[in-house]
Amino acid sequence: MNQSLSRRTFLGATAGAGLVGAAGFLTGCSDGGGDDNGSIKIINTSATGAIAINHLMDEGGYFKSFGVNAKVTNVSAGNQVLAGVASGSADVTILSGLIGVFPAIEKGLKLKLLGGTQVVSTSALFSGNPQVKSVRDLSGKTLGVGAVGAELYDVFVALLAKYQISPKDVTFRNVGSSADSLKAALAKQIDCGYGQVGNKALAETKDVRMIATVNEELPLWINQGAVASAKAVSGKRKTLAKTLAAYAKLFQYLTTAESKSKYVAAYVAAGGSQPEGDLEWQFINQNKAYSPTLDLPMDKLNFIQQQNVRNGSQKKVLDAKEYTNTSIRTDALALLKG
Repeated sequence: MNQSLSRRTFLGATAGAGLVGAAGFLTGCSDGGGDDNGSIKIINTSATGAIAINHLMDEGGYFKSFGVNAKVTNVSAGNQVLAGVASGSADVTILSGLIGVFPAIEKGLKLKLLGGTQVVSTSALFSGNPQVKSVRDLSGKTLGVGAVGAELYDVFVALLAKYQISPKDVTFRNVGSSADSLKAALAKQIDCGYGQVGNKALAETKDVRMIATVNEELPLWINQGAVASAKAVSGKRKTLAKTLAAYAKLFQYLTTAESKSKYVAAYVAAGGSQPEGDLEWQFINQNKAYSPTLDLPMDKLNFIQQQNVRNGSQKKVLDAKEYTNTSIRTDALALLKG
């Protein structure tokens, strides 16, 4: 049975979970890998967009159409996702950030990147400080980030480098997640925060402006991909291919005008507002943010790794053969054509 947890249900069950806690939350399920019987355990973050995709997958019967029995769990942080997949408590993540995957593989975690999912960043920067009109104005300002190595930290560092602003000339305030960064920006506790393009609708009600999108400023930034444990790759190959095909079919639907009303409804069900959902869909639709072909653009993957190397979370840029398995993606695309 496909069991997609709502944001409220999940957060009530896993508040405060750490790396071990994320794995422990899923230990009631059978181990990853094993018999390739159509069952799959998927773990993603609890971002509004990811929850909205859950709703769409359920409503459209995408898993069922490919004979997949999926259990989807949403957790609050990317390190929990990697812990769940690497431990075998989950088989694969589809809608979680890639920034931490490469250092994890470099450190020995048995993970494989199967395909790209959200290949165009839907993130944006927000400011309620009237002096901050663009990224160029961030020198001397306070930025709402996460821990060193987290995506929103690395994004800000990459943006500063683009405009030749030294990290020493800004104040990094670790506020937690991207949702926390947005909240701090809306409350004007920081000069610049991080959110999603759809949050522009909410920001405008707080006299806060969206000053840039990450896609405009850093077109090589890639957000999300499908990452599986080595055990799942060897033991659930057919089911992984069917799972990727199911998501790719939804991603293709999101490129059509007909998908707007359903996406917005799903976004609202995930805890967002209709105006935010409208903006989010418009960006996703126009930019094909979710790749219908599960594209793995090497220039983007190398760019992300270069940011990791610059920030010290990764020693060197890994060769594609060290972290990818493209054959399962090939099988998934063949299923779509069939």
